[in-house]
Amino acid sequence: MMTQVVYAVEYLKDKDRPITFDDIFKYLSIPPDRKEEARRLRSALMNHPKVEFKPREGKQEATFRFRPVHNVRSADELRAFLQRQPTAAGISVKELKDGWPGAVAAIDMLEKEGTLLVTRNKKDNVPKLVWPNDPSLGLPVRIDDDFQQYWHKVKLPDSADLRQELEKAGLTPTSQVKEVIKVSGAREKKRRINRKAGRSTNTHMSHILKEYPMKASK
Repeated sequence: MMTQVVYAVEYLKDKDRPITFDDIFKYLSIPPDRKEEARRLRSALMNHPKVEFKPREGKQEATFRFRPVHNVRSADELRAFLQRQPTAAGISVKELKDGWPGAVAAIDMLEKEGTLLVTRNKKDNVPKLVWPNDPSLGLPVRIDDDFQQYWHKVKLPDSADLRQELEKAGLTPTSQVKEVIKVSGAREKKRRINRKAGRSTNTHMSHILKEYPMKASK
């Protein structure tokens, strides 16, 4: 039964639309005479956290639909969803793809329109996080010609002249060699361990070992 539930949830996820229980039952190829199995499967799907159940209304049959992490299935719903966010945290594209097969295509389109800000993986350029883009915070597309000419007329001084100007103003250039401060103080002398000269003997084995006189070296 639990295996059938898993297959049913995957089926709902792939279809991405409301599905009647009869269609789910036919997809699972369960014989129609197994009424008890059908009852248990229906109850399991109605209470499944990844399934959205809509009861029967009038002539409209009851339906089941996959419940994604975020209830977003179109570009317009994504815009509205991002506008409702209480914080400026980015929304994971992986979560948006859960139940929305066309998420990446819609994100690419909204990014080109300037509606979204998108970060992508460097390896495969797949979108990773999205934010709403406020056009009023962007720079103007057209910059006045007078300002452009004034900008290009401003020339930066050479590095040597720039350093002199900074020093005259009492500022420290970043290219200046930093002075190494030496810490004064005598080093602590290490205590020498006096080692007793002479030959050590195994006193506890003196009754067993026999000492031999050492021959003088030639």
